[in-house]
Amino acid sequence: MALPSTAAPRRRGARGKSAPAKAKAAKLPEPRTLAEAFEIYTRKPPAKPSGVSIAVADVDANQVIFEKNPNAPQTIASVTKMFTTAEAIHFLGPDYKFRTTFWRRGEIQNGILMGSLLVVGGGDPNISGRFYNDDFNAVFDKWAQGLVQAGVRQVVGDLILNASFFDGVARHPEWPSGQEAKWYQAPVSALSFNDNVVLVSIRPGGRPGARPIVSIDPPTGILHPLVGARTVSAGRPRVAVARSAGSDAVTVSGTVPAKNVWWSTPIAVDDAPEFFGAALKARLANAGIQMTGSVVQKNVKPDAGWLLVAQTESDLLPTLAIVNKHSQGFYAEQVFKTVAAEKMGVGSWPNGVSVEHEFLKSLGLDPSRYDLHDGSGLSAFNRVAAGDVVRFLEAMSRQPYGTQWKQTLAIAGETEGTLRHRFREPEIRGKVFAKTGTINGVSTLAGYVTANSGKTYAFAILLNGRGGEWACHEFQDRIVRSIQKLG
Repeated sequence: MALPSTAAPRRRGARGKSAPAKAKAAKLPEPRTLAEAFEIYTRKPPAKPSGVSIAVADVDANQVIFEKNPNAPQTIASVTKMFTTAEAIHFLGPDYKFRTTFWRRGEIQNGILMGSLLVVGGGDPNISGRFYNDDFNAVFDKWAQGLVQAGVRQVVGDLILNASFFDGVARHPEWPSGQEAKWYQAPVSALSFNDNVVLVSIRPGGRPGARPIVSIDPPTGILHPLVGARTVSAGRPRVAVARSAGSDAVTVSGTVPAKNVWWSTPIAVDDAPEFFGAALKARLANAGIQMTGSVVQKNVKPDAGWLLVAQTESDLLPTLAIVNKHSQGFYAEQVFKTVAAEKMGVGSWPNGVSVEHEFLKSLGLDPSRYDLHDGSGLSAFNRVAAGDVVRFLEAMSRQPYGTQWKQTLAIAGETEGTLRHRFREPEIRGKVFAKTGTINGVSTLAGYVTANSGKTYAFAILLNGRGGEWACHEFQDRIVRSIQKLG
């Protein structure tokens, strides 16, 4: 199962409602200079009057060239991820590797391990199919083979899970309530598997009136389907999939047409280590290894009595690219807590904020002007003014790792990522490096653009309230295009 790198659930073979027709925008006069462009294109922002903050600076000249309410803090949504990834590369270094270790203890007698297994988590968000050819079992199957090669066919002890690298708070208290099953609110844990979501797939039943066929992957037994939907002879899929917080039941309601289609969506679990352990136990069984003990969560650290079976590592820079290019919130929070754990001993949101302030201060910025609460931007309380976002972008451009970090941002012309449907003209491809941000009532865009003159500009266009997504994107994109053309 390949999880979508972006947030949206995937629907296969089903046609949704056609998109509403875009309102025809009034034709604006063609500006001849960049100053004219700013004056024309920023007249009527699609936001409430107090919800606009814009700043643009010439990076090479270290000079602000346009600003509108530059000191008015706004909710920045996923632009928050720029700060998370920047502090990660600053404190961890571009060569950092997430590390998860798998251990065994005890003698092996006639294929029976007279002891336990231990997994020590390091916050890796990549134990999934994303970097393993869409095979979410790849890592655990490799671990199982390590035991098989040692001659293990049965384990009499427990499977011990040590997730103490992070604290036990799985979801930020400021995240929207009632959305705990959404993929973007997947729990955060030092031991995480498959983005801490399952994929619920629905296929039509054998005849109209029959229940659809529902599968949950990976099949760990942590969640089970409760199917109230039915198959109908015609029409399009009208399916709702939900899970209440704390419940192990995934409800499937609605109708599925009796034709060769299927529909799927990710659903988050509640207990990430439990999910991790159940999935690993299932893959051990698949390899012929019977576990007679329990799956337990304990802060056990391997000493000389433990033997290393396998070690899984993943690289920081590709991880940061998933965060920034695809705006993957689970990844962002895993990175945020990992930095906190490496710097302060335990990965927690309060520790992460403290480390972030330390990072901003190291850039010569005033941390008090950056009101940041989490790593992904899902909290509506992440508020920063456009002028301060641009000062951060200018400071990052002067860092020795600045170019590497910039490449993790979404880039105009890329076929994947959050800019894939924006800035598609040939003349601007490869010239915009940016982070998008969207939550309810918020649309933000910040990053860099290289102008035809060769100059590099940093920009932040923060819009809060009123405007629809399309209107906000059009407003933001018009400004960025004008900088590229006339700057």
